[in-house]
Amino acid sequence: MKRAMAAKKPKRRQTFEDKKPVLRCLNTGNLSPYQKFQRSIGSTLAFDPNIKRIYPQQMTDTEAFINLIKCAFGTGCLAMPRAYYNAGWLMGIISTVLISSFIVYAMHVLLSDINQLCRRYGMSLLSYSEAMELAIMNGPIWLHPYHKPFAFMVDVFLCVYHFGVDCVYIVFIAKNMKLLGDIYLTPIDMRIYMALLTLPLLLTYLIRDLKYLVPLALLSNVLLTISIIILLTFIFDDLPSLEEREAIQSLSQYPLFFGTVLFAIESVGVILALERNMMHPEHYLGTFGVLNRAMFVVVVFYTLFGLFGYWQYGEDISSSILNNLSTDDILPQCIMAMFAMGIFFSYALQGYVTMDIIWTHYIEPQIQENAKYSLEVLVRMAVVVASVLCAIGYPNFGLLLSFVGSFCLAQLGLIYPGIIDLCLWYEQGYGRGNYLLWRSVLFIVVGLCGGIAGTVVSLRSMIDQYNTRR
Repeated sequence: MKRAMAAKKPKRRQTFEDKKPVLRCLNTGNLSPYQKFQRSIGSTLAFDPNIKRIYPQQMTDTEAFINLIKCAFGTGCLAMPRAYYNAGWLMGIISTVLISSFIVYAMHVLLSDINQLCRRYGMSLLSYSEAMELAIMNGPIWLHPYHKPFAFMVDVFLCVYHFGVDCVYIVFIAKNMKLLGDIYLTPIDMRIYMALLTLPLLLTYLIRDLKYLVPLALLSNVLLTISIIILLTFIFDDLPSLEEREAIQSLSQYPLFFGTVLFAIESVGVILALERNMMHPEHYLGTFGVLNRAMFVVVVFYTLFGLFGYWQYGEDISSSILNNLSTDDILPQCIMAMFAMGIFFSYALQGYVTMDIIWTHYIEPQIQENAKYSLEVLVRMAVVVASVLCAIGYPNFGLLLSFVGSFCLAQLGLIYPGIIDLCLWYEQGYGRGNYLLWRSVLFIVVGLCGGIAGTVVSLRSMIDQYNTRR
């Protein structure tokens, strides 16, 4: 009888952990770092990588494409002509294509590395910070004690970046409201408009699921598309000779171009969140995947928009090209109003990542079930109020945009993907000629050089402007 029961006893499925020379013990203190990490995630799907991802509201490919277009088509496109002024039209074209392609490739590598970690450890889902933590534990031994700090820094920079984007959005909306308000209403300070935005922004920010943000994203895309089409009629009207514009500018201003392009093109947190919330995440990557199709449209548009915007206005181009339009005519006023509304409906989508990290990773696990909803509403209110206060504190659109792009996205979009890739293949080898090693080093070096230069130049300009204002 015992022999028959033993024969029927199923064998335990071998995992990647079985290949590691680690001490297996029920005592948590004797678990390996890998086992502690898997236990800390607490996923019921931990050892079945083939099981489908379970989400209450999953997005179709089309919905993911719309949200991806929306998170890329924002205030960054209006700053691209100014970025071309900082680089020159020829350098701007070449750099936009090269930097954008490099960033998209880095995102492909990051997503592929995260999926590789999921397969290696039999997990269905990993967040950016969890992937960083697990990758560090696959890297050199001297890095293992720092797996928690690295993961925490990923969360910090994701929150800071998307929070910064929301601050830029508030500045942009308030500026356009003031321009229109000064025409039809009594002129008031722009900061008052920012304060008045608090309640309407909060109403959109209370939407908790990405799927339910799709109608807002669709409405935003329609408004932005119409306003951009009308704006293009002004840009293409009576273009001067291209010889009057600089093909290559001084390299001292190039870091501002780098930061603006990073801000305009990349939204790493939303890119990762969309892939995790898709009904068919296998359609996200690939040559003709959702990510490539959306980013191709974005990069082509940004290249042409930046070029012709600088071509039309030259040295007079503002940090936002809308400021170059005459406010005396009704058509430019309609463009400003539609752009402001389109960006308004984008606020909740960009802020989704900030709230998801703060709430899901750090607050929700510490509170009781009956208090979750009310506390989540309070946290969402706090995030909205904080973004409004930050925008009121420094309402400079162009420099704030470049600073956020250089400081946060250079790390999230290039440096951290390089570190994950470097550690992931540390034990298995970096391939023929160590090409994976050189790829990781290239990501890190470009991110460091561009990020430091862009941050320093942006900060210096912000400080100079602040001292001048005083």
